[in-house]
Amino acid sequence: MFNKIIINDDYIISLCVILQCSYLIDKFSISNFETISDIEMLVKSVFITESMNTKKIYYDQTKLIDGLTVLKEILNGKNDMSLINIQKYTLSSIILQKKINKMNNLKNNIRKKIDNYHNNSIMSKNLSYQIEYSGQIYKEYVSPIKPRIIISGSREYLNKNSTLIRALLLCSIRAAFLWNELGGSKWHLMFKRNEILNKCERLFI
Repeated sequence: MFNKIIINDDYIISLCVILQCSYLIDKFSISNFETISDIEMLVKSVFITESMNTKKIYYDQTKLIDGLTVLKEILNGKNDMSLINIQKYTLSSIILQKKINKMNNLKNNIRKKIDNYHNNSIMSKNLSYQIEYSGQIYKEYVSPIKPRIIISGSREYLNKNSTLIRALLLCSIRAAFLWNELGGSKWHLMFKRNEILNKCERLFI
């Protein structure tokens, strides 16, 4: 089965997005991390439902440099506490995507919430509103799914950034849907490690 999967740019970009989200979740949970403008592309991707073009959805790939760096580190066997948490969040997002994909009613409810966004011209121009709305979608529809993703960090920053973290979890799951459509599997990170790493070295940044 793995031999039929093409590890192309789109595959790597969507995987880097999941890791980028996980990287940011880790940062926002442990520090006073101030890069709100850098997450705009990620948040907006949740509301792009009519395209499967990875390069159009994630139009500024320089914003994925941390995700790409983390991917290389993981594939090269680096293993520190921060990377452990990032991997945990990434794998949890992939698992949740698989579960949501089997729950048609849930998918339809989420899609209706996203359609409501498209009908609100004010929201589409306001990043803070988009973050709040994405966080609400995650809290209402995704958070109840077991097992829940447990975020490690400082209580101060977890409380301060709770909505932003939920929004990024939804962004990560959105990217996991795209990665799945492109043939992505968590097992590739073990069994196609060298092929993915080689593609990373020749890619977009």
